[in-house]
Amino acid sequence: MSNVADDLFSTPPDVRMEVKNFGPIAQGSVDLRPLTVFVGKSNTGKTYLATLIYALRRITDGFSRFPFFVFNHVFPLADFDIDNSLAEDVIEEELRKVIDKLEDVDRAFRFSDLPRSMHDASQTILEDAEEVGWKDELVRCFDLRSVSDIVSLFGDSNRAEVSVIVSETGEDLWRLTLEIVESDVKMCVLIEDMILLPAGRKRKNLSRRFSRLSGLERDEPTFNNRRSYLNILEYILFQARTVSPNLPAETHYLPAARSGIMQSHRVIASSLVRRSTRAEVDRFPELPTFSGVVADFMQWLILYEERQKPSRLLDEIANSLEQDTLAGKIRTKRSASGGYPEFIYRPNKTKQDMSLNRTSSMVSELSPVVLILRSEIPQGATIVIEEPEAHLHPAAQTQVASALARMVRAGLRVMVTTHSDWLLQEFGNLMREGELRERADKRESEESLLGFLRPSDVGVWLFRSETEAGSAVEEIPFDRIEGVAPPDYEDVAEELYNRSAHLQNRLEEETADE
Repeated sequence: MSNVADDLFSTPPDVRMEVKNFGPIAQGSVDLRPLTVFVGKSNTGKTYLATLIYALRRITDGFSRFPFFVFNHVFPLADFDIDNSLAEDVIEEELRKVIDKLEDVDRAFRFSDLPRSMHDASQTILEDAEEVGWKDELVRCFDLRSVSDIVSLFGDSNRAEVSVIVSETGEDLWRLTLEIVESDVKMCVLIEDMILLPAGRKRKNLSRRFSRLSGLERDEPTFNNRRSYLNILEYILFQARTVSPNLPAETHYLPAARSGIMQSHRVIASSLVRRSTRAEVDRFPELPTFSGVVADFMQWLILYEERQKPSRLLDEIANSLEQDTLAGKIRTKRSASGGYPEFIYRPNKTKQDMSLNRTSSMVSELSPVVLILRSEIPQGATIVIEEPEAHLHPAAQTQVASALARMVRAGLRVMVTTHSDWLLQEFGNLMREGELRERADKRESEESLLGFLRPSDVGVWLFRSETEAGSAVEEIPFDRIEGVAPPDYEDVAEELYNRSAHLQNRLEEETADE
């Protein structure tokens, strides 16, 4: 394995999702890109996979370069058991070897260089998913009575499989596998021999700090103390975290039902609060429940706060959506005594505020996108948007496509599910624009954020309902002529054209006979 240069640690790792017998999906593999697009017929699994990705990002701290969640949740250092059979001289020798490797600044410090006890423990297959809450989070996000409901109802299999593969420059860093059988979830985490700390002179200070922590410099080692040993391991992992990309785990999911939620969230919230007492819950034991993605969206609205320090780039995108598409401003209004925020719309050239339940569905559909751009969302966060084209005129759909591209250019990661040919056609144009810029070798500037997409930054995935076991997922590669159009869209267009031509011919024949 070759060493990874220092500058590669500033870029996000590559993430690939693989699923089998998961809900409506028989089998599929998806690479997550800065802009990831799911397209296909209804009931083929687009929302299922988007919800799964949302749930996994919440559990894994956003698919970070190193799976710190393994140690944070599965192997918390405070509860980590050191092999009592290891003699103190063996532990001392182990620590000295680690220090020697840290001092060799010309070689990268790899995962296999960690103390053997930690290395072995991290490879353990976990049979109890309750440890990290996998089962609870999947049930919550999908609003299920049992995790077994995720397993496909098609075919004869009673097992669903989910894999997350995180890689860098073509080399796997770690792999997470979930196996769902009946009402149980089994998890396996495999960490490859990945680089924790790159080669470089900065490592010299790190090795000295490590030596001081261990007490080896004073020849009075403190590692015979369990807590001291764990502090040393924790320090190495902390340093590994500092060189990993600063990718926030924050993920927002804007569900397809957002229009109705935006128009009624204050009524829903106040009703839920009134019925949250034990007496009321006992009176209504069969109250319907929200999925986790909808509940999280509502909670975000209830607790919504605008960014204290404006982001010029994100504000420009929000302003463009308001000016070009909404023809008005989205504002947040709170009563003097606090309470739930009210989101209102003011049309251009007026001083009249309107509550969202009096506006068009287009306004209530797009207002969450405007609000999220003005919230405290960090660079690198992920936004999942179901059907951003819903209730929009074709011209507005192309404007939304441009806004999504600008969000990607501004450093956000975006995932959308869509049925819109207009949206896909504009994505194709933006990718052509990106290819032209790359060929012209133009230097990027803030002005270039006005809208283009590098073809390598976009992944469009088609969900096909072709097999008896469920749908299959395949990538639609970018084509300079075709763009990223699903083949069945062309079939529909051709069928409409042929029907139109046939009816016109019949009308002409009928007219000629009169």
